[in-house]
Amino acid sequence: MNFLKNPQALPPMNTLSILANFRTASVALVLFSAIGMSACSDSSNDSTPAPTVTTRASGITVSVQNTSGITVHTLTAPESVFANSTHLIETENSLVAIDTQFLLPNAVDMRAYADEIGKPIDRVFITHDHPDHFLGSEAFNDRPVYALQEVADLIEANGDAEIAEKQGDFGVDNIASTFVIPQVVAPGTLEIDGITYLFEKIVDAEAATQLVIRIPNHGVVVTGDLVYSGVHLILAGGIEPWTTALETVAAVSGYPVVLPGHGAPADASVYNANIQWLATAQQLLDTVDNAEDFKQGLIDAFPNLGMSAAIDFVTPLLFPSN
Repeated sequence: MNFLKNPQALPPMNTLSILANFRTASVALVLFSAIGMSACSDSSNDSTPAPTVTTRASGITVSVQNTSGITVHTLTAPESVFANSTHLIETENSLVAIDTQFLLPNAVDMRAYADEIGKPIDRVFITHDHPDHFLGSEAFNDRPVYALQEVADLIEANGDAEIAEKQGDFGVDNIASTFVIPQVVAPGTLEIDGITYLFEKIVDAEAATQLVIRIPNHGVVVTGDLVYSGVHLILAGGIEPWTTALETVAAVSGYPVVLPGHGAPADASVYNANIQWLATAQQLLDTVDNAEDFKQGLIDAFPNLGMSAAIDFVTPLLFPSN
């Protein structure tokens, strides 16, 4: 189930005005998560300095932190456009970009931010085939773009339809007219600018196939939409396999910096937070028979999470009779 492929699951919105209205809320979201990360660092590693957080004119919040000799830049969109996060890994001579934003203005701003750093983008990785992660690739079409084979195939097969649908929902100025069909990266290890990256394939979680990227010598793991941080989850996958995937990734210690697909950077405690949310969602699905009680039950259980509209994206599918 892909929430962004279901226009009935998307509330109508004027994107540009909402970007402005939600800017303050997005800053609060990132600051809240940054404070949580500072307080909950993984005891198996040296403490990671808390990130610095700023907001760009586009409404994107930027979190920057140094970890064991590399710099991680996380760009998070406002909650109104899914709070999707994209990441830049800055090493001595270059950058690696991971995911490319959803709205074209945000993707262009992400590219502008990367160019402001003053180092070339070595390559771009796409974690999965949801349009809020690959449609911004137009802004990176001069750089090599990579994804797992299954993800690349889905993007090639569905990309044109995604553009047509999303331009209808959000307007032609907000959604790119082209996208990059990724080259293929296989699970395993790769050295880029002297840094070792470890690529893992996760199946049947929030997306059918997701790329998880570990940077083992620096304590960083990029999870794609396997992990949400500081915001409600978009229940776009099966609860049981998603939980199993979270447990599998969490079982590998030594990664105090967790870079999610939605929301701000977190620490390893975010896995359990996601598992608890999924368990609560399952309990509610077993006990309530309408969308209103389902949503309110999650809000009551997790009052500190933002982006409650994420729940609305899937309730038409969970409770079609309503």
